[in-house]
Amino acid sequence: MATKDVAGQVLYGRSSILGAMIWMFVLSFILTVLLGWIPVIGPFIGPVVGGYIGGSKAGSAGRAALAAVLPAVLLSLVILGLGAIAAAVAGLPILGAVGAVVAGALGVILLIHNVLLFVCALVGGWARQVRST
Repeated sequence: MATKDVAGQVLYGRSSILGAMIWMFVLSFILTVLLGWIPVIGPFIGPVVGGYIGGSKAGSAGRAALAAVLPAVLLSLVILGLGAIAAAVAGLPILGAVGAVVAGALGVILLIHNVLLFVCALVGGWARQVRST
């Protein structure tokens, strides 16, 4: 019984916009890193779970949309930073070409990741709003 109460509080407890942002960023990042090895859907489990739980924590669709902006920007900066480091290390043309292909693929994954995070945050916020009325 106590486990159900804790799980309910984690999933459905109300949080500030900053708290919802933290939930989205941490869950999205950790699950993406841990499950990124799963073909096709692995990199996208993180933003779906993180977005929904963070959106639910935000309390409404509007607050969830606002809360989804910062995690998307932070994840984009992390990926761009990794790309900049890889470009600085790649002194060979072949490595540069491989890095460009990988960066293009990561750019597409990043775009899909951010869209999923935003959409799932809206769904989580909307579902929380409907549950509370």
